[in-house]
This record gives sequence, structure tokens and C-alpha cells, in this order.
Amino acid sequence: MILSPEAVRALLENPANGGVIGDCLRHEHRLRLHAIPHVDPARRPAGWLYVRDWAKGMLPNNEYLRWEQCVPAPLPTTDIVEDIFTGLKRVFEAQDGLVQVELATPELESDFEAYRTTMREADFWSGPAFKALRGRPHSLLVVDMPAVQRTSRPEPYVFLVHLEDIWDVALKPDGSCEYVLFLLPSRRSEQDATVVIERIACYDDEAYTILEKPAGEQAWTEVLRNPHILGYCPARLLWSEPLDLATDLPRRAPLTSILGALDRYVWWDGAIEYYRQYGTFPILWSFEAQCEFTSGDGQGCASGIVSYIKSYTSLENGEQMPVYGEKPCPACALRKLLGPGVHVEVPAPSKDMPNTRDPAGFVTPSVDILNYLTEILAQSRENLLRAVLGSGGEPSNDQAKNTKQVMGGFEIKQDVLVEFKKPLEEARTWTLNTWGVLRYGPLYRSTYVGMGERFYLKTSEQLAEEEEKARKAGRPVYELSDARDFRYQTQFRRNPAKLDRMRILSDLEPYPEYSIDQILTMIAGAASEANTFVQDLFQQELLRLKVDFGRYLTRFESEQMDVRRFGSQQPYHIKLASITQILLSYVNENQNGAGRN
Repeated sequence: MILSPEAVRALLENPANGGVIGDCLRHEHRLRLHAIPHVDPARRPAGWLYVRDWAKGMLPNNEYLRWEQCVPAPLPTTDIVEDIFTGLKRVFEAQDGLVQVELATPELESDFEAYRTTMREADFWSGPAFKALRGRPHSLLVVDMPAVQRTSRPEPYVFLVHLEDIWDVALKPDGSCEYVLFLLPSRRSEQDATVVIERIACYDDEAYTILEKPAGEQAWTEVLRNPHILGYCPARLLWSEPLDLATDLPRRAPLTSILGALDRYVWWDGAIEYYRQYGTFPILWSFEAQCEFTSGDGQGCASGIVSYIKSYTSLENGEQMPVYGEKPCPACALRKLLGPGVHVEVPAPSKDMPNTRDPAGFVTPSVDILNYLTEILAQSRENLLRAVLGSGGEPSNDQAKNTKQVMGGFEIKQDVLVEFKKPLEEARTWTLNTWGVLRYGPLYRSTYVGMGERFYLKTSEQLAEEEEKARKAGRPVYELSDARDFRYQTQFRRNPAKLDRMRILSDLEPYPEYSIDQILTMIAGAASEANTFVQDLFQQELLRLKVDFGRYLTRFESEQMDVRRFGSQQPYHIKLASITQILLSYVNENQNGAGRN
């Protein structure tokens, strides 16, 4: 959509979606209550109003105040949300992720890859963009250009515009924008430093436009208009999954469906903590004593009620007769609300109720009830994780579950991540397409973004167990090799140096897919059948190297250098061949009795 200057000014005076933006802001306030830690209980975020009003409707005012004191800051749900997004962030660690660009020449493709690296494009998605999904899912991706081009090619970049800075926006079904108006940082007037200049940007299918006006005035003036070559507005939603209609602004964020459950979790956490305090500060009870309060007109307390003269009425003889009312006894009203550490008075013994108990005692909570409530809260936490991730946040051995349950949990988590990554793939593809068109014009062809489907959902121990089962089942060697490589990537994915070393050692060890026992069993079986073919498959010197591979490797690294550094400037196959030749020389020396190991 192309906006005329008159249309822009009309939207500045009366935004088409101003009310909807306010609704979405309230949605984000609720998200950020649980997603962003706050540390001051006296200054709760705006989203606290929803939990507060709900709790106030459940409790009398005094009990609500006690409950609120038991709600910590940060909220207990902050930790749950952290676990949820730790699990979701595995979409950026998939082994088979791919970003592939197509331009007119290979040189331009290499230039685009270098530019992506320079701009740290991948870090933007796993960093600021992913963080915004927690509590700001309505943020916009905006692709802009520097005011001054300093290189031979344009240098487009992407940034996020948060909802509170959006003045107005209209959407297309794919989540891209028809147009967007958003606030820019204000500046001081060059003529008069005391005058603040308000600024706003308007991006549409045709141009980047900036308008300004002095604070307090009404008329906006267009001060910059830069046409672009895109043919569409250079802005779109970060998260394109709609809450209802695709062209409506409200989005279904990863946490949207569990907001009510998160609110209830806060409620129960505070209530259980309040109940737990009865054990630490139990209620003390004792026999009641007569309240000695007397009002100014001589009226005493009667079971917490004091009579007072409300007015006077005149009798026929002119005498003034007082009219009494009732009010709570001020002294009794000062007694603390029933709760932990409170002293409560109970009726004293009388003729009708003989003294059959001690004059004082404690009331403590039921341990069974407390344990039950604690279990309910733990189950609620598990349900929240399962609702978003399919199961717990981190991989576990799940020893208490049977094989079908464990594999079913992995499949569910796999499906969750596959669905979660789709809007991110769409947003990233759109961003790179926009970069490509702005930077290369008609020389740009397309970009493919696939974040992969092989995620690190199992522990290295689980993968090793599966690898061993596959080996015993006689799976093809290439499958075993692939499984071993994935196990190394899972175990050492946060230690690149160790991962590189393990890959090199895996390529150096002879017959890595077979254990020594398996090889000896195959050779022995072939010998009993007078079958020399199997024996010929395994070279003796390679078998000797495999049997004592660890000691030969230690000698190599003590005499040469670390296998990672050795031959690092040579092609990989030459590096492996050189190391193997030296290792085999050790084997031959040892076989001839001239070596030292």
C-alpha cells in the first residue's frame, strides 16, 4: 500500500488500529509479568493487575494482603518460562540447519554470505529476536538502510520495533505490513535547544518517510522521503501466527495459551507458602478474657459489639430519649487476622462446657494436606512445561519410564520444535530476501532458510545406548558412523575444540564402528569355517593400532603435537594420512621389538 501525504496525516490524527494496539499491549503486559524477572515486590509490573484483581476477588482484603506478602519477586513462574525457552532454543542447534542464497554469480553469493557473517545475522535471531518472543511477540522486523552509503554496495540491516513504539500498522495475510508508522527518538531543535522535536517514521510499499513536529503542536511536516526498490513495505511481524484472523494484529505467542495457568501457579505458590508458615509460626490459642473496652458514653463491649448513641428522639413531655446503634468494638478490631503466629482466644470453660482441655495450645497445619498441595504445584509445573514443549525442558534419562513412553516424549518434543520454527523460518527468509533485493537489485534471486529437524533432544548416554543397540542389530556401517557423529555433536556442542578433536580421533581409529570383541568374534567364526575372506578384511597392523590406540596416540602427541594442530594447514585427507603413517610406524616398531610405548 502506498500512502499519500494526506493519508499519512490522517492516520497520525486518527490511527486505524490504535485500539487494537492497546489490546495487544495488555496481552504483552501479561506475558512479561511471567517472562521478565522483576525484583521489587513493591513495584510489580503492569501485568500484575490481572493476578491482583483475580486474587482480590477470591479473598477478603486482609487475607489478600497476607497472601500478597507470600508472593516472591521474581515470580516463581519466571523460572518455568526460562525452562520453556531453554527447550525452545534448541531450534537454533539443529544439526541439519541450512541457509542457502542464490544470486546471479557465485561471487555475489560469496559476498552475501560474507555480509551475513559481518552483520552477525544468525546471532540476531538466536539473540534479540528470540528474546522478544517471550514478552513482545507483536514486535515488528524493520529492514532499513544507512543514511549514508559508505561501501560499494548498500548495507541493509534489520532491527526490532516494539509495540509501545508503533503508532499504527496494517497487516497482510502473511504477516508482512501494508504500512507502518512508528515513533523515533525525539531530538532538540537546532535553532532553539529548549524545543523538543517529535519524530515519526512511515514506511510503505514505496518509500521510507520521516515526519517531525515541535512538541505540543499538531501539524506534522515531512522532512525526509527516500524511495526504495522493494515494491512492498520493508516491515513485517516477528511472530506471524495469528490469534484469530491472519490480518488482525493480535498474535498467538508461545506462552499465550498458558497465561491463565501461569496466573494460577502464582496464586497457589503464594497460598501454599502462606499455609506452610503455620508450621513455622503456629497459631496460639487460649481461653478468652472479657474485653474491658468502654466507650466515652459508658457503653462496654458485648461479644465484640459496642452500643453508641446514634441520635435522640423527643417524647411528648419534651424529654430527649437516646436512640442507640451498634458498631464493632475498636479494641477487638485491633486483634490480628487469623494466620501464622496469631494469638486466638476461644470460649472459656463454663458450667455448660466443663474444662476438659489445657488452658493454651498451638494449631499447626496438616502435613498430609501440605504435601498434597506441594505435589499439586509440582504437577502444575510439569503440565506447564508439557503444554508448550511436549515434556520437560532438558533431556533426561527417563529411567522410570518404559521405552514407548520415552520415545513418545521425544516424538512430541520433535513435533513441537518443528512447528515452533516455521514462523521463524518465514521471518528470517523474508528478512534475507529484503536484504538481497536492497543490496543486489535484479541480481538477487532467492534465499532458502531451513532450521533443520534434527534437534538435540536426547542425552549423549541415550544416544550411546541406541548406537550400541544398532551395532548389535547389524545396522549399516554408514548409519553407525552417522549416529556416532551425532552423539559427539550432542555431547560436545558447546565445546568446539573438543568436538573437533573427537571427530579427528574417530577418523583416525581403525574400524571405529566395530569393537575389538566383535572383530575377534568375526575372525574366529571365519577361521572355524576355514573362511579366509573375513580375515583378509582386517589388516593386522590396523588391528594392532586399534587395540592400543590410546597409547599410540599419547606417544604421537608427546613427540609431535596435538592432533588438532598437526597439519592444520594441509587438506584434511592429507592430515589424516600423515598422522596414520606415523601411528603405524609406532606399531611396526613395537612389533619388531624396537619401539618404546
